[in-house]
Amino acid sequence: MTTDAQPAPHGGPLAPTPRAERSLAPDVARGLVLLGIAVANVPFFLYGRELGLLFKPVTDAAADPWVNAVVATLADNRSYPLFALLFGYGLTQLLTREQARGAEWPDARRLLLRRNLWLIAFGAAHGVLLFFGDILGTYGLLGLALVLLIRASGRTLAIVGWASFAFLVLAGIAEGLSGLLAQIPGGGFSTAALFGSAAAETYPLAVLARAGEWTLGMLSVPFGGLGLLAPMILGLWAARHRVLEQPARHRRALALVAGIGIPLSVLGALPMALALLGVIELSPFVEPFAAMLHAATGAVGGAAYVALIALIVGGRGSGRELGSPTAKPRGPISRLLAALGQRSLSGYLTQSLVFVIVFAPYGLGLGATASVAEATQIAVITWLGTLIVAAALAAVDRPGPAEWLLRRAVYGRRR
Repeated sequence: MTTDAQPAPHGGPLAPTPRAERSLAPDVARGLVLLGIAVANVPFFLYGRELGLLFKPVTDAAADPWVNAVVATLADNRSYPLFALLFGYGLTQLLTREQARGAEWPDARRLLLRRNLWLIAFGAAHGVLLFFGDILGTYGLLGLALVLLIRASGRTLAIVGWASFAFLVLAGIAEGLSGLLAQIPGGGFSTAALFGSAAAETYPLAVLARAGEWTLGMLSVPFGGLGLLAPMILGLWAARHRVLEQPARHRRALALVAGIGIPLSVLGALPMALALLGVIELSPFVEPFAAMLHAATGAVGGAAYVALIALIVGGRGSGRELGSPTAKPRGPISRLLAALGQRSLSGYLTQSLVFVIVFAPYGLGLGATASVAEATQIAVITWLGTLIVAAALAAVDRPGPAEWLLRRAVYGRRR
């Protein structure tokens, strides 16, 4: 979205931003991070295995430790904070654009609230019908809180942001409890024990299981998911300064964030990555602290990835700001990623649909036999497929089906 659109008459109807006027860097980042989300989510569709570090299925495949280590270093606990940052950025862009069109705060606030409530509804449908690990509902719920902060002072944002970051760090403990859980008499926990919907024999049983799992996940947002409010607030602050729309003006700051954040993210993931490779062994009491480090540096890494993407997409400046209606992706890769980023909701939902068809017992049933490496290959192929479909839709200037439905729900028939 962009804030460069000409203001409409006071009190004019609210309407979504035309795709041609959207900011480039956030869309490229959204398109790319969907790959990280795909490879991070796909292990949860495997079942009948014991769970190891970061709740990853334990298999005998030789390639799995390497795949797990790479995903843990680059995607796990990094992709969702990155998307949360972009969520906060986009929500602020929406408010800024409506204010530029002459909308009063009460009208803009109703639009923001309506959008987040519909996002929760989309999340409920996704979580119950396809994937218990849905993030849309969490984003929508936190988005309601973000509406209360969207006009707050920088000092208030800093206080709430750091407090929520502390929650994010503490929530990392949950991912490090697998070692302690394995000490419980009766052996380690299986995927079916914790995520019953993955192993459900029929689709109706899976829906019932996912309904409980998704509801439990939403109820836990104030305890675990609240940490994602930190990158959202960072995105809100960055949008106020148009950092991603004007990367040339913020080049030094972006370079600093990317240059420090990416190495820090890799170093913070190193203990978990080495343990997944079998190079070191984490004791049950050390594992939660390694998971905390993994989660904390993952949030930093998510911000650093966005900064790096903005630097690459923005180049050295061409006299036109990214985000203006005349700015276009510079190469075929940027165009592909931006096309998917503009249809990221459809891309995200498509991943879950494909994974259910391929891995569920009532689908092709590969979740019982596929290794993590094989599942990751399927995840990458799925992402590439969504990339191609998004490019085809972009060629005829059509939105993704989920984007069309969300916009119709939020804005009605108004244009």
